[in-house]
Amino acid sequence: MKRRPRVRAAATELRRHQILTAAQEAFGESGYQGSSLRDIASRAGITHQGLLHHFPDKTALLEAVLDHDLADTATDHRLESGDSLEFFRGLMGVAERDVRDVARMRMFYRLCAEATSPTNPAHGYYVRWFREVRERLTSALQDLAERGRYHGSVPPEVAALHLSAVREGLTLQFLLEPDAVDLAAEVRAHLALYADIG
Repeated sequence: MKRRPRVRAAATELRRHQILTAAQEAFGESGYQGSSLRDIASRAGITHQGLLHHFPDKTALLEAVLDHDLADTATDHRLESGDSLEFFRGLMGVAERDVRDVARMRMFYRLCAEATSPTNPAHGYYVRWFREVRERLTSALQDLAERGRYHGSVPPEVAALHLSAVREGLTLQFLLEPDAVDLAAEVRAHLALYADIG
């Protein structure tokens, strides 16, 4: 007897989620280059062929992991909001989430380090990611300037670059020595140098 379409779809979605979770763990521990599909399949409790049924190769799995992570972050913290104050509050929420979920953050930055090589399959993803971060920050800061809530001494596009760079630097220092860096507090303090977000 064949399973009904909804049951099959739910089972497929569950299996994909298990694979993505296993891949996140593997990439966080060993990076993209150091991880194998066989190891990820084993972590997910399926066969190598079973994994390939859902993801044809490691690059496709990498892209799915990064897309899933970005979608979850944007949804959970309202980063798609058109309101600049809501956007900045969302960024603070991401910093607080990162402190609680160090494994996810470690995976993101480990993959990012590998992606500095132009031949790495995640290179384009991270280039687009940081470009979009700068563009979104610039737009939000410009909006705050129009509302009289921006007090930076540099143009918003320069402040956006500074905020992005400081956030990444603080994150790396937090990953190396978490007891020495209060990530969320430092991100909030640096943002306050440029804007009033309440």
